[in-house]
This record gives sequence, C-alpha cells and structure tokens, in this order.
Amino acid sequence: MKLRVAVFASVLFAASAGVAVAPAGAEDFPSHPLQLYSGFPPGGGADILTRFYGERMAAILKQPVLVQNKPGANGMIAAETVARSKPDGYTLLAGPSAAIAGGQFLYKNMPVDPLKDFTMVAPMNELGFVLVVKAGSPFKTLKDLTDYLKTHPDRSYGTANSMGIGSALLYLNSAGVTATNVGYKQTADALRDLEAGLLDFVLVDSVFGATPIAEGKLRGLGQTTARRLPRLENVPTMQEAGLANYAITGWFMMLASAGTPEDVVNKLNAAVSEISKTDAAKSFFANLASVTLVDTPAGARKKLVDDIEQWRLIAKLGNIQPQ
Repeated sequence: MKLRVAVFASVLFAASAGVAVAPAGAEDFPSHPLQLYSGFPPGGGADILTRFYGERMAAILKQPVLVQNKPGANGMIAAETVARSKPDGYTLLAGPSAAIAGGQFLYKNMPVDPLKDFTMVAPMNELGFVLVVKAGSPFKTLKDLTDYLKTHPDRSYGTANSMGIGSALLYLNSAGVTATNVGYKQTADALRDLEAGLLDFVLVDSVFGATPIAEGKLRGLGQTTARRLPRLENVPTMQEAGLANYAITGWFMMLASAGTPEDVVNKLNAAVSEISKTDAAKSFFANLASVTLVDTPAGARKKLVDDIEQWRLIAKLGNIQPQ
C-alpha cells in the first residue's frame, strides 16, 4: 500500500510541477507483436504481398508481425477494423488503392473515410489488372470479345475485388457493351467458373494472373495499366487494344489508424521502405508482374489524394454508379 501511495504521489508531483508524463515513444516501439490485416483470403495476390512484407518487417522490427486475413465487402471489413483500432501502430492494414481511394465511387455505404480515418504509413507496390479468358476461348483479342458482347448482351464476367469491379465497368462503358457481374470472394473461384464456361471473362490482378497467363492456362486480352508490366510483355494494354482513354493503375499501401504518433509512423515507414529497396523485393515483385514503391508518409498521402481524383475521373468516364 505504501508503495502505491508513493508512486501516485510522485506522478501527482510531476504533474503539479508542470513536468509532462509522456507515453512511450518510437524508441520503445514495438514492444510486442503487430497485427497486419489483409481484407482478402489466403492465397491471392493481396495475401502474397502482405505476407512478403509481414515476414520481413518482423525481422527488422524484431517482433512478430501476424498477418490477419479478414475478407469481406471487398476489403472494407478489414479496413474498418484497422480504422477503429487503437492509434498506436500495432494494428496495420495492407490496403488496395481501389478499395481505399475508389471505394466511395463504387459503394453507397463506405464505412471509412480514407483521409480522416487513417494515417498513411508507406506505399508497398504497384500493379495492374488483366482481362482474361480461358485458354481455349474463341476470343483472341479484346476486339473479338467486344464484338461478341455487342450481339450477346446477356453474358457474364467475374470479379473478386474493388479494382476488378472498377476495371470491368470502365471497359464495358468505354466499349459500349453490357454484361452481368458475378462477384466472388476469391479470384480462384472466378477462374474455376471461367474454365467451366460459366463466365466469359474475368478481371484478375497481375500478381495472381501473371503465372497462369505465362503457362498458357489463361489468355490475357488487355491489361489496365498505361504501360505493359513485367512478365506481361505479350499482353497489350487496354489502350493498345483500342480503348484510347483507358488506364487504371493499382497500388497497395500500408496504413494505421488516424492519430498514430508520427515517430511510430516514421519507424514503420523506414521498415517498409528498407524492404522495398532490396533487390530481393524488386525481383520478387517483378516475377509477379508488379513493381515496388518507396515514399515518405507525406508523399504516400499525396499519392492517395491524387488516386482519389483518378477514381473520380474513372467513375465519370465509366459512368460508374455506387452499388
């Protein structure tokens, strides 16, 4: 009892003397395991890159980084979990730009505000999406598919995330054709239905799609980026395939909840940036038709702001209505 009274008295004296009793800073961070959330199931492109960074961050920060897959609502369940978490840097999100920046243009009830509810930590990597058909499809080019859809408006396609939805809607509206979207929780499920003939095409992220395209299991008709990505050099861009104003580039970012201390954010940014600069990371992501990104928290936030405006334009060009 005397010890407790003495501790209370010392804190009270410090406060009355105007001495700040500050919380532990970045020099003590992290002191226990971190949680890194992915809004998508294990095995997909988002999960692959999340685990790549999580494993290497653990080595740098000398604490376990536990990847938590919390799929649902195109990544928004995980995003909301992190946004509502304690702002101490221990709960992080590996989030795709299409959901974070483009969500407000795709969904009527966006549960988070990308600029108010998060603190940007760092960009991770940049990627695109690819419109694919099965290997035995009669469609050899994007024009073949477009011409077919013009006379068969009752066809269907598959998507498993926000960027897939946005990419598909921009294609359909730009090409002046219609088709019905079938939503999936996992890209692998959409590709199985594509192979079974239940879908005519699927929008797949380049990380997940590069290998089956290279192996001849899928045929890529167009990639969404303005320039061809590594390992997809033989797949034309949508612009090259005839859609002059078409370009969507996706990227993954690491975020913490709003109010996370700046020194903690800087320490996390340094860890992510150190990973992204390595030859191992560059080689790993190039093999997945992706490139790493490096920037400060402020620079990454500006990229997010710019991306929101890109999605605003995409929504306008594609006549995309929130669903």
